[in-house]
Amino acid sequence: MCRSLLLLPLLLAHTCVPVSWSLRCMHCETTGHCREDECALGQDLCRTTIVSTWEAGENLNVVQRGCAHPEKTNRTLSYRTGWKIITLMEVVCGTDLCNRPQTRFDPTLFQSRSRYLECVSCASSDLSCERSRSQTLQCRNPGELCLEVVTHQGPEDERHIRGCGYLPGCPGPTGFHNNQSFHFLQCCNTTKCNGGPVVELQHLPPNDFQCYSCEGNSTHGCSAEESSLITCRGPMTQCLEATGSDELGAENYTLRGCATHSWCQGLHVAEGFGLTQHRVSCCSGKGCNHPTRDIQPRLGGSPRPTSTHLSLTITLLLTARLWGGTLLWT
Repeated sequence: MCRSLLLLPLLLAHTCVPVSWSLRCMHCETTGHCREDECALGQDLCRTTIVSTWEAGENLNVVQRGCAHPEKTNRTLSYRTGWKIITLMEVVCGTDLCNRPQTRFDPTLFQSRSRYLECVSCASSDLSCERSRSQTLQCRNPGELCLEVVTHQGPEDERHIRGCGYLPGCPGPTGFHNNQSFHFLQCCNTTKCNGGPVVELQHLPPNDFQCYSCEGNSTHGCSAEESSLITCRGPMTQCLEATGSDELGAENYTLRGCATHSWCQGLHVAEGFGLTQHRVSCCSGKGCNHPTRDIQPRLGGSPRPTSTHLSLTITLLLTARLWGGTLLWT
């Protein structure tokens, strides 16, 4: 009895200690200042993102650290734009402060001196892809493939990248389209296999599927009245419906359209549209993603710059969208 009375205050004290299950990661801006941050709900990984640019024998590295959504994976991407070669590498981990900067950290240690596959390379930042002025690029990491990434966010915003890398969804092809957006990724593993005309949605053949298309919320942009039936193209043979919080934190953002099977896993939805706490469902059948249908959702993952730095910043913003809308900041 006495022993129980002695243990009681300890038990009560233990029950009163607040428990936090949030992951803690290092958060480092491009200025180099780092701090410990508690990740937001739905961000269950720490990331280290390394962006390097080579031009005229000079190498400039930018390293960022922060939190990431749970479906993000390790990845690489390299491509040419003008006289520059842009290389991105991202590594994720899942324990507290696992992305802490290492002493004498050198981003070039991540890159092999060996040369592997040779790929066609171009980018929309210098219009080389659109004007068919492709160059070649030697991949520098084993396992990298030749790839093509296409992102259309509206008729006046079309982006293309060709180069080397390893991205989730490869070899693919993997993609999504509706009346407003088109995301597409495909990879191959032979010399210069990613050449030829750039992929355009209108050049992909229609298939035998039709899905509803919309972007917005249930009252503006994605209501039943605003959702229209479209013909699916290329390998997009699934009708997708996704909901989540957008980049501004607004809840119940909804997305409908045609997708490949890989988009039904949620990773590409999270990155292509910046959704968090997202729920994704896919179905087969004409118009099966209509807003009035009861589709059982499946849970997804949850100083003043110089002209050189300003140019790099613009390039990084473009690349972030092409690699996945939330590549550098989630």
